[in-house]
Amino acid sequence: MGRPRSTDVQTLVDAAARVFERRGFAEATLQDVATEAGVSKPTVYQYVKSKQRLLEIIVEQVIYPLRDGIERIVDSPGDARAKIEAYVDLHVRSATRYTAYYQVLMADQHQLSAEGLRGYQDWARQVNRSLEHLLRQGIEQGVIRADIDVAVAVHLLNTTFTSVARWYRPSGRLNPDAVRDEVMKLLGGLLLDS
Repeated sequence: MGRPRSTDVQTLVDAAARVFERRGFAEATLQDVATEAGVSKPTVYQYVKSKQRLLEIIVEQVIYPLRDGIERIVDSPGDARAKIEAYVDLHVRSATRYTAYYQVLMADQHQLSAEGLRGYQDWARQVNRSLEHLLRQGIEQGVIRADIDVAVAVHLLNTTFTSVARWYRPSGRLNPDAVRDEVMKLLGGLLLDS
């Protein structure tokens, strides 16, 4: 008899993210997740009760660290430019580290439970409010162009950050620092006054 493989919830969540990214949440099965993780389906049930719960954990692991990081940035001392740079860095590092998670979040958020979807939507509104606050602070401090439509800029920027996960590949020519630097160059040309 073979030795049972050890696992944990994080191993299963990582496997689920890869499977959901490839197959889509609706088409994926817990057996697919078990196979990806190298464990049996009963082992999966020892750690999570459903495929739905795996999706919710994936979403939580994207949004909670971002929420906490954004709160720290907004509440930190310093000027708006430094806070915006920190905001960009946080988003780029998250999107480049959790590409599969972001893909699943963008493709399958409608599959969340009603409670999970409300939590995600509340988080998204808070992220938008936080960036709006930073941009308005930047306008007041003269580092953001006063003629921008802040609401439009918020949506464009946050969409840009989530899109990084769609095209970024760790084996590609850009590392996360280079991606962040490119985003800052883009912002320098569009938003930040010199």
